[in-house]
Amino acid sequence: MSALPPFVERLLWDVDPASVDLERDAPLVLERIMSRGSWEAMKWLRATYPQARLASFVLGEGARRLSPRDRAYWALVCGVEVEPGPGGGRPSWAG
Repeated sequence: MSALPPFVERLLWDVDPASVDLERDAPLVLERIMSRGSWEAMKWLRATYPQARLASFVLGEGARRLSPRDRAYWALVCGVEVEPGPGGGRPSWAG
C-alpha cells in the first residue's frame, strides 16, 4: 500500500506509487511537488519532510531540478538564500 495521498500520486504519473520510498525517492517527490504540486501537496510535503531536508534539496539539487522561480519560492519558504538563476528568475521577455 502506498504511503502517498492521491494528490501526490497524480504528480508521479511515470512511476508505480506503491514502489515509491519517501527517503530513497525524495529527490523525485520533492521536485514534482515543488514544481507542480497543489497547495494541498505542498502542505503535505512540509508535514512529511523536515525543513532542513527541503532546504538541503533547494540549495543542492534544486539548482538543476527546479525553475528559478520555483527555487526562489522554496528558498523563501525554507529560509535559505540562493543565487539568482539566469535573468534573476525572470523570463527574458520580462526585461
